[in-house]
Amino acid sequence: MIESILAWGADFIVALQQFTFAPWDWVLRFFTWLGGIGYLFTVPLVLWCIDRRLGLRLLLMVILTMYLNTVIKEWFALPRPFEVDTRIISEGEMGFSFPSGHAQLVAVFWGLLAMEVGRRWFTGVCLLVIFLTGLSRSYLGVHYPTDVMVGWLFGGLTLWAWHRWGEALERWSTRQRLIGLLLACAAMTGLAFLLGSTEMVYGSVGMGLAAGLYGLWVRDDVAAASLLKRGVRYGIGVAAMFGLMMLLQKAAAWSQLPSVVDGFVLMAVFGAVIVGLLPWLFQKVRL
Repeated sequence: MIESILAWGADFIVALQQFTFAPWDWVLRFFTWLGGIGYLFTVPLVLWCIDRRLGLRLLLMVILTMYLNTVIKEWFALPRPFEVDTRIISEGEMGFSFPSGHAQLVAVFWGLLAMEVGRRWFTGVCLLVIFLTGLSRSYLGVHYPTDVMVGWLFGGLTLWAWHRWGEALERWSTRQRLIGLLLACAAMTGLAFLLGSTEMVYGSVGMGLAAGLYGLWVRDDVAAASLLKRGVRYGIGVAAMFGLMMLLQKAAAWSQLPSVVDGFVLMAVFGAVIVGLLPWLFQKVRL
C-alpha cells in the first residue's frame, strides 16, 4: 500500500517537473525560500516592527512546529524522493522526507496570520502562499505530495489547537505561564531524550524556552515607533541577527560539548537575543 502511494507520488513529481520554464521555476524557488530561510526575515519583521505580541505567537508556533516536524521525521526516517527514484531531478536536500517541514510551517505561520488579520483578501493571499510553497517542494523533488499533504494536515491541527486553547493560555498570569513553559520544555526534552533525537530538536526546545521567558518579561512598544524608526530597527536587527548566527556557528565548531547540549544552549542564546536583548536595545536608543 505504502509503496504504491509513493510510486504514485514519484510519478506526480516527474509529471510536474515537465512544466519547467524560467518564470515558473523562479516563482516556486522563491516560495521554497520564503517557507525556509525566509522566516529569518518575516518573523523579526512582525516581532520588531509590527506587533510584538503577534510576533511572539508566530515565533513560538514556528519553534513548536519545527520540534514536532523533526521528531516525526526522525521517527519515520523516510528517504526523500530523489534518493529513491532516479527519474526525479533535484539539487538535493538533507534530512528525511515525511512529513514536509515547509508545508507544516507554512500552514502554521500564514494560517495564524490569516486568523489574526481576519480580512478575506488577505486570507486568500495566505492560502495561495500555503499552496505554492507545498507545490514547490514536490516540484524541486525533495518531497512526495503525500509529505506535503500530511504537513498541511499537521499544521492545520496545530492551528486548531491554538484556536481552541491559545487565548486561554495567554490569559494565565505570568507565574502560571512560566510554570507551564518550564513544564512543556521539560516534557519536550524528555521526549527528545527517549527518542534519541538530534541536536536540532534540542535546539528548538532551547530557543522556545528563551523566547518564552523573555517574551514574558521584556516589553517593547512597537506601535509607538514611526515607520522610519521601524525600518531602522529592522535593518539593524537583521544585520545583528546574521552576525550572531555566524558567531554561534563558530562557537559550535570550537565547543567540545555534546552536540545536543550545543544545540540547546546556542539556540537558547539566539532566542534570548532576538526576543529579549535586541528589543531592549531598541527601547534604550529610542528606536
